[in-house]
Order: sequence, then C-alpha cells, then structure tokens
Amino acid sequence: MLTFHPILEPEEHWSDLLDKEVIYLGNEADPVEIVAMPEGMASGRTSISIRLDLPDGRVVIVETALYELARVVREIQERFGE
Repeated sequence: MLTFHPILEPEEHWSDLLDKEVIYLGNEADPVEIVAMPEGMASGRTSISIRLDLPDGRVVIVETALYELARVVREIQERFGE
C-alpha cells in the first residue's frame, strides 16, 4: 500500500531531485483522476487509485487506502489551519 510522508517545512523537500529528470506539469496538467473502490482492499476497506497522465503518453497510477489519504490531509490541515 502506498503511504504518504508529509513534508511540512518547504525548505526540506526533494533535494534528491537535483540530479534526476523531473517532469513538472503545473497548471497545464490534465485533471488528476481519483477512483474510490469500496472494499478494494483485502481487509474490505475502501482503496483509492490516483491516475496522472504524463505528456509523453505514459500513465502513472498509485493506490492507497482511503484512511491513509485522509490521515495525511488531516495532518496538513492541522498544521496550516485550512
């Protein structure tokens, strides 16, 4: 299962990308599709699949648990008050 590692201090993020090819989509990206699959996990809990279409035609799909996505969103909201 995909897990999230929230980085809540912007100056600490992704220094490892300096020597890697990066595809940054920004505002020109297609909408990211998120599919909720009830009972999608072996435990019977809801899973979430997230699809990102890359400009070269490749597609990235990651899957996680709904509770994992909810946890990281709550953590970010608590930190920034939104």
